[in-house]
Amino acid sequence: MDRLHALSRLAQKVGPYLLLEMILPGGTLIALLLYLHQQGHLSFLQDARRLADDVAQRIGHDLERASLTWERPQRSMWPVTMNH
Repeated sequence: MDRLHALSRLAQKVGPYLLLEMILPGGTLIALLLYLHQQGHLSFLQDARRLADDVAQRIGHDLERASLTWERPQRSMWPVTMNH
């Protein structure tokens, strides 16, 4: 009975990772990253995430500012009629 209980606990721990591995393309990598995240081994990535969020926010502000200052040309760059 102890072996059955141990096997049941193992299936509960490993089952979701095996399911990800079998169903998703690249599932091995995803399962590994999920496991490392749940175990707290990826906490060093918080700084990278904050940096990426800051960069994305700055790019968004720059694009917004650029779109507000851009004006349409007053006249067409191409002549209406062409002389052949």
